[in-house]
Amino acid sequence: MDTPRAILPLDAGNTRVAFGVRWFGVVTVRGSFAEISGTLEVPGTGDQEASLAAQVESHSVHTGIGLRDRHLRGLRFLDSARHPAIRFVSTSVSRHNGVWDVKGRLTLRGLDREVSLSVRDERASAAQRKLTAEFSVPRHPHAIGAASGVRRLNPLLWAIGKEVNVTLEVLVPATMLAAEHVPAR
Repeated sequence: MDTPRAILPLDAGNTRVAFGVRWFGVVTVRGSFAEISGTLEVPGTGDQEASLAAQVESHSVHTGIGLRDRHLRGLRFLDSARHPAIRFVSTSVSRHNGVWDVKGRLTLRGLDREVSLSVRDERASAAQRKLTAEFSVPRHPHAIGAASGVRRLNPLLWAIGKEVNVTLEVLVPATMLAAEHVPAR
């Protein structure tokens, strides 16, 4: 017998992908992505069959400063012309002590890497729960903020922190998570 599955389409209305990176070691530059798509699937029983697939359009990056956004879309950072999407697809999901452990593949600038997420589950309202994951992505393996030739001597590129901290938040209808998925009080 098939287990009933709850499927939540992800979009900018229920999902937020934000990032922060240190600049000169003292300031954190923050931004987010406006165009998000994907699905979150949770079976009626058992979390091992849950899955997450999320995608952001790299050209939708927004930091509040237009010139910076154009630089981030450019060749040295996200290279949106050649790599229009950043994707995460889960490969396994488990739950321990109220925290979801999600492992999956992150595709960024054409490079795939294994990423582990610890997803917190908290009440957002009487009708919704908020699932939050925070993780770091190293810049150099993905060639984010990299330059070649004499341009790599630019001290402004050296001022960028080595890791980009990413936060993923998903608002989920409370009815989507079975009682055994909700953390005990």
